[in-house]
Amino acid sequence: MALDFLKIPEDNAVRVAGDALNKQVAAIFEAVGTPYRYAQITADALTSASMRGVDTHGVTNVVRYTESILAGTFKSPQEIEVISESDTTALLSCGWGLGHPAAHIGMEMAMDKAAEHGVGLSTIRDGHHIGMVAYYAMLALDRDMIGMAMTNAGPAVRPALGRRAMLGTNPIAFAAPAGEEADFVLDMATSTVASGKIGLARQLGVPIPEGWAVGAEGEPLTESPADRGEHWAQNPLGNTREQGAHKGYGLAMMVDILCGVLSGGGYSSFIGSGRNMSFAMAIDISKFRPVDEFKEMMDEMIRALHDTPTEPGAERVLVAGDPEEEAVQDRKANGVPILQQHYDAMVKISERVGAEVYI
Repeated sequence: MALDFLKIPEDNAVRVAGDALNKQVAAIFEAVGTPYRYAQITADALTSASMRGVDTHGVTNVVRYTESILAGTFKSPQEIEVISESDTTALLSCGWGLGHPAAHIGMEMAMDKAAEHGVGLSTIRDGHHIGMVAYYAMLALDRDMIGMAMTNAGPAVRPALGRRAMLGTNPIAFAAPAGEEADFVLDMATSTVASGKIGLARQLGVPIPEGWAVGAEGEPLTESPADRGEHWAQNPLGNTREQGAHKGYGLAMMVDILCGVLSGGGYSSFIGSGRNMSFAMAIDISKFRPVDEFKEMMDEMIRALHDTPTEPGAERVLVAGDPEEEAVQDRKANGVPILQQHYDAMVKISERVGAEVYI
């Protein structure tokens, strides 16, 4: 759900049309040797995040990804290969390049297998950041399937009862199609908050809520730390023992197992910073029951939740995906707000690599 205090301030932002952003991002990646299809997949994923209001995972990431390519940290062009495969499973290598194309291909393979056998799964190693995990889960919606995607990351989150970061924020996304109602799209970190929001709070100069992170001795932090290190850690979802920190901790381990251990790519404290392993699953609804009946029941459930009496001060009860859908409608009409410094950085990196400027 959206956090109002982390909204991009309009007085320090440039509104840019989504199509222009997509074209710009793709052009930058192509300029540094990314094959057209991989550049377009990555641009689509980043633009989707920006359109949905997930700005921390959106188009401005093109700058750091491109710098990683130029520095040789990300391979470009990369070689994505299938290491092993069965009727319902696949293990892929991302080839140490952009994470988005491999995650997209992994979900495509999962969906193709689900169409034939009811369920398909893929896990991906040798990878990097894949951005907003909901993007991959949502690919299944167009094929009337249920989609699930997740990715691990280097250590940023302490385990329950621990002080040192040992787990990634390890997000999980789940998407299921509805009929007349908006599709159900859950996208959540297994920490109290995604790490990008802590960074965004620092950029905006606003404090973070107590409970998001702790210092080296376990003391609550309200100021965003500048860099990663052993001097601080994020909290697992639940935060404290009494409020269920073991649940976020357990979910983070589940992601590590499916993404890192199953693929052989490694778990969070093994892979270190800057590397990510991923997992995707697709379920063909039609193999269980008629799709129209499934969607009708989804609509009934969503409407029942929307009609729930609210707590004091709340306007209405939301379902996962509602705030993002509202952001899509606003940004389609008015453009995506980009912080001025991020807009300038995108123009600068375009000029540096010789890409035409479209924004």
